[in-house]
Amino acid sequence: MYRNTMRALLLASAMLALPATAYAQDDKMAEPPADAVSPDDASLQAVPDSEAAGSDADAKMALLQAQLSALQTQMDELKKNQAKATPSWKGAPQWTDEAGWSFKIRGRLQVDAAYMSKPPRYIQAVTGSNTSSTTSLPPRTLGFNTRVRRFRIGVEGGMPWGFGYKAEVDYANGSVGFGDVVLSWNKPGSLVTVTLGNQESLDGMEQITSSRWVSFIERNQANDAFTNTRRLGVAVGIRNKDNTLRGDVGLFAAHSIDASLDNHGWIGAARVTYTPYVGSGFVHMGLNFQHREFAKNTNGAAQNTTSGAPSTGRLVRYRARPFLQTTDVRYVDTQSFAAKGDDIFGAELYGVFKSFHIGGEAQYVKTRAYKSGVPGNAGDILTGIDAFASSNSQFTPNGNPSFWSGFVEAGYFLTGETRGYKNGLWDRTKVLHPVQDGGIGAWQITGRVDYLNLNSKKLRNVKKNDFNTGLPTGSAFDLRGGKQIGYLAGVTWIPMDYVRFLLNYIHTDVTGGPVSRKISKKGFSTDAIALRAQIDW
Repeated sequence: MYRNTMRALLLASAMLALPATAYAQDDKMAEPPADAVSPDDASLQAVPDSEAAGSDADAKMALLQAQLSALQTQMDELKKNQAKATPSWKGAPQWTDEAGWSFKIRGRLQVDAAYMSKPPRYIQAVTGSNTSSTTSLPPRTLGFNTRVRRFRIGVEGGMPWGFGYKAEVDYANGSVGFGDVVLSWNKPGSLVTVTLGNQESLDGMEQITSSRWVSFIERNQANDAFTNTRRLGVAVGIRNKDNTLRGDVGLFAAHSIDASLDNHGWIGAARVTYTPYVGSGFVHMGLNFQHREFAKNTNGAAQNTTSGAPSTGRLVRYRARPFLQTTDVRYVDTQSFAAKGDDIFGAELYGVFKSFHIGGEAQYVKTRAYKSGVPGNAGDILTGIDAFASSNSQFTPNGNPSFWSGFVEAGYFLTGETRGYKNGLWDRTKVLHPVQDGGIGAWQITGRVDYLNLNSKKLRNVKKNDFNTGLPTGSAFDLRGGKQIGYLAGVTWIPMDYVRFLLNYIHTDVTGGPVSRKISKKGFSTDAIALRAQIDW
């Protein structure tokens, strides 16, 4: 028993001794050499000076680059914010941003001074006598006069996706009127434009062109005679990709921004222009058309205060000033007559070749008069809104009167500029040598012949009552409004892009019409000289 026990203990000790010996041998093999550096030696915890310096410089450079990147980001953001807050300058401050928002204050000031001679025996012709009584003398609007022609102030701007707006109020001469008051849409890249509001009803080129860019102090006399002006309505325009062919159509009320709520009258209009390049310049060709249905009281007559009904039916009157608005005198005048509406056909033709331009426009008007009553034919019976009061002297002509007007002009820049042109209209002329840069500005000379004929072969009135309401017949001469021809010469100085001075000389020949018939069968002539000072922004 004892022997067996001892044998087991010896065997167990041998088995335990074998791994211990192996472990001891492994520990000997794993021991480092005698000259090995201890893991705790301080030299292993340090980096050489050169390596430490390089690492520190790299860290500082990385930090500096990060700081510069952050600073650049801040500067870019600051520039964006500054661009939003700091306006550019186009005659006035204009704010824009990358999103498509813009805002600009706009306006113009035009001050006129003029002297216009009086026709011979003018007082006798107007008053019908040689009296010197101040109560019978005509207003003193001939001779020397001054006028603030326009003083407009407004805003314009754009919004994302092509929406835009423009609104102007005119405070000239103590009364408040309106210029363009419109909303528009022209999506970027789109060839279609839609304009809604108070705007020109697609008249001829000079009428639609801003008064800031016209050749003379006043536009051609057709626009005054045929009442071409702004109306409330909508216009849609389309152009080709290179913007040389443009077409517009519009539908308008028969009035502009005013107190009228009458919806009887309306205007349908269209205009097309083509601008091919020819040699060193281009040619502008255009056609325009207006179909006008007159509203009641087109001559401004008041309503009948007793019944509340209009005191007149639908009337029209064509007349024109002698090329200046410093007077309210009209030597040619058809007087008012009963008409339902008219149609205006217009043509435009200009050429611009470097500093020289030449061209003109013409308009032909065909009225749609009421039919007069003759034996066996009662004619157009006017009732309701269109009824005339029997006490009125307005009448109908025998047929549909037609009138026309046209002008030709030429101009030349002595200082090398080219007349501004954009989207089928005259535009701002860029001055090559403005005075603020030591130059003399832009100098232009212009000449024009302007003709208006308010006579018609069909203007023979009927010798009986025109309507079965007993409306009396007018004078046999009332609708023969006369002819007026103007010979105009002008000098325009544009010292800088936003300032203009215009000096015009005007010789006017008048034959026929309400004033000339009382003065001389051969007519008469007047002369005028006018100056305009203008600034716009």
